[in-house]
Amino acid sequence: MGRVGDLSSLQQTALLDTNMLHYVGLYLKYASPKSLFPFGDRSGKAEAIDDVGKFAEKELRRSLKRGLHVIDVIRERDLQVEYSPVSELELTTGRTKGKAVIALANEGVPDRMWSRFPQEQEIRDRVGPQDMTTIADDVNSLAGLFEDSAVAVKMHVSHRTGYVMDLAKFISGLVFMEPIDSLVYASALVAQADFLFTSDNYLKKTVNLIQHGESDRYLEINSRLRDQVGPMIVRASDAVELATAHVVTADGKIEPELRLLGK
Repeated sequence: MGRVGDLSSLQQTALLDTNMLHYVGLYLKYASPKSLFPFGDRSGKAEAIDDVGKFAEKELRRSLKRGLHVIDVIRERDLQVEYSPVSELELTTGRTKGKAVIALANEGVPDRMWSRFPQEQEIRDRVGPQDMTTIADDVNSLAGLFEDSAVAVKMHVSHRTGYVMDLAKFISGLVFMEPIDSLVYASALVAQADFLFTSDNYLKKTVNLIQHGESDRYLEINSRLRDQVGPMIVRASDAVELATAHVVTADGKIEPELRLLGK
């Protein structure tokens, strides 16, 4: 996943889902060459917000602001970051599809073709090895951007991958989540992340119901997950950390607010 700095055992961890990783990467890639927050001498967050607020494209403006605020939350609360390899894979796949869409648009294809695009063969034929390598390198560069912004990245340990797959299957037998969300949540549990940052309100609500829901259903899911995760990380069930999930909005709100160590 990336390089690791000197990480305190007391430092809390936030695992980013795919969309949050995208927002943060988008902002850091924009901010770095301009020495905007959190890079260089121009460290003012207000200045950075003003800068990205000048974009006319509403969705790009919102995405950049969201990434900026996630970085601010991470740095202000001294969190370390982790993200799942499945998110790197999902980013690579999504950007490859986007490259194919741009290529198709430049070809001037008939409008009717858009109703069935993109298909796998058309993506494969329009995105060659050089473009694929560039996309993969861009995704792999995220760890370096985090490091340059003074955010510690907690490295994914390869032997945990099997645990994540097994746990995702176990989760799917307890409560409904989309396959990628199950893998991301399983990654958070195996990594013993304190927080899961997501833009998905359903995932946020479901994870938080599992963490502190009071109904018999979610109390049972909580207990069964602790029993399942404990042997994977060599901890007693009652010492297993079940992450809480949080959305960071484009205006900087954290929903729900984070509970930090000692507070």
